[in-house]
Amino acid sequence: MLVTAQAPGKLFLIGEYAITFPFQSAVAFAVDKYVTVTAEANDTRVVDITSDQLGNLKIPFEHLQKSLTMDNWQLVKRTIAVLYQYYFKNIAVYKGLKLNITSDLTFQGKKLGLGSSAAVVIALIKAFNKVFNLKLSKQEQFKLGAIVMLTLPQFSKGSMADVAVATYGDVLSYRKFDDAFVKQLLTNGTDYATIMQRDWPGLDIKILPWPDDWQIAIGWTKTPADTQAILNHVMSSEKIATAKEELVLTTKPLIDKFISGLENNDFEMVSQSILLNAINITNYTNAVAINYLTDSLTNALNIANALHIPAKISGAGGGDNVIAITTHNENKEKLQKAWQRSGIIPLPLHIATLGE
Repeated sequence: MLVTAQAPGKLFLIGEYAITFPFQSAVAFAVDKYVTVTAEANDTRVVDITSDQLGNLKIPFEHLQKSLTMDNWQLVKRTIAVLYQYYFKNIAVYKGLKLNITSDLTFQGKKLGLGSSAAVVIALIKAFNKVFNLKLSKQEQFKLGAIVMLTLPQFSKGSMADVAVATYGDVLSYRKFDDAFVKQLLTNGTDYATIMQRDWPGLDIKILPWPDDWQIAIGWTKTPADTQAILNHVMSSEKIATAKEELVLTTKPLIDKFISGLENNDFEMVSQSILLNAINITNYTNAVAINYLTDSLTNALNIANALHIPAKISGAGGGDNVIAITTHNENKEKLQKAWQRSGIIPLPLHIATLGE
């Protein structure tokens, strides 16, 4: 039986950077751009994958038991390996699989900074869940996705908020789990099913309401940012202890204020939270020598501020997107036209409700 599964991209509304530390929270939302996977089981002895981004790859079952080579396919290969080891356990009962992966998380051949890596992982997990009728809950799907990311060095320092949004959709409040606890279980060789059954200290995921009359505008700078490289720089720096502590302390009350503003339809409260959080992140990235504000990002923010519209950078900065929130559609249109005149591309993105 041929099945189809999708996972959306994501953007942060508040809490990026602080969310990379355990027990910290952020609010992010799913966008209506997706990675789509079609899957069909068969009686071959390979996993046959076609990707619109990468081409074709055939993985013999024996290779799923070995250390995987680091190349452009590593995220896909690692996800497949984790899924097979989780579900089948014994290579003798492996079933063949034909997969097709497509993505619309790019524009003019460039990534849009929407968390495409997490969307690939979760779309594969959702397709596998359907084709083999695993009946995985959303939390189990999230945990499998997080396990994939935690076992790949270039992704292991991330927040996993993008994995949560790709799994659940909507607007999410996400609190990061104690990743050291999960990594220790993995290091100890604990099987994936047992790790998933354990409580992950700190983990909390909730869908939040979004007021019907609030508008989101997203402007793309046309410059992709390398989030993982930025995070790896931040995490390895010896200068960040004081800056990190300050960021964590000042961010938490703003997250609480932002969520309260959403729940009470209080636009002013949300606006203040966004602007104060932007100041916190700017102070933090300056302290640890991160190129957060590029000229294009600064320009996009200044245009929004001139129109008295609260705006922010989504993600690690250094490129990608600016997000603004308005309460009137005409304000959104004014902002988008002003961005366009300045070379910032308005993206026609909306909050994605998965309805699963």
